[in-house]
Amino acid sequence: MEPGLRRLPLSGAVNFRDLGGYETVDGRRLRWGRVFRSDSLAELGDADLALLQSLGLRTVCDLRGEPEREHKPNRPLGATVTTHAIGFMPHGGEELLAGARDGSIDPSEIEVRVQDIYRRFVIEQSASFARLLRLIADADSLPLVFHCTSGRDRTGFATAMLLSALGVPRTTIEADYRLSNDYRRDLTFQVGGIVAPEVMAALTQAHPSYLTAALTTIDQHHGSAERYLREALGLDDTTRARLEALLLE
Repeated sequence: MEPGLRRLPLSGAVNFRDLGGYETVDGRRLRWGRVFRSDSLAELGDADLALLQSLGLRTVCDLRGEPEREHKPNRPLGATVTTHAIGFMPHGGEELLAGARDGSIDPSEIEVRVQDIYRRFVIEQSASFARLLRLIADADSLPLVFHCTSGRDRTGFATAMLLSALGVPRTTIEADYRLSNDYRRDLTFQVGGIVAPEVMAALTQAHPSYLTAALTTIDQHHGSAERYLREALGLDDTTRARLEALLLE
């Protein structure tokens, strides 16, 4: 596939995106075809598999929790692709889905709860995101795709941290996060039942306040994204140098 295509035209994954092309504060750019972000890979068609095989993928990092992986197993991408199950179910995620399903939660409450989920990414789930960065910094892992169910929350925060580590400005990071609004995955299979359209819309939106909640929590607990990357995610100078050498041009 030619470089420069942000979203890959897959029928079974609507939010599969190349992180190439983003410019850093010092004028470098991320290489195309090195790292991808995505929603679930469980429903890929045969044509999708052929397209992904053409990328030369070596690694899949699954940020979903075990129940999600068991409910919707990823389609295998080939014998040469290694999958790392390094994910988790967000705190309160099951209760959030149950509330949407039984109608006991409205869109404004969804926003409050998802903001809390993002805060907990910072406080409680650093180990998963640290492991992802270490895998990306390994040349033998690339090309690599990391994903969750919708490609918005766990994947969105992970992307923000990776781009921060590479020196991509916050305005670009926020714009990449908002792109998930253009490629929303239907979560009916996960929620179950009949859900009001406005509730489903709230469940699938990449609201700017969500990422802001995480970034504010980083500042409150660590003082800056730089210190969070170093102190909580273990991004020392050697690892950062490897990331830059592998992903920037």
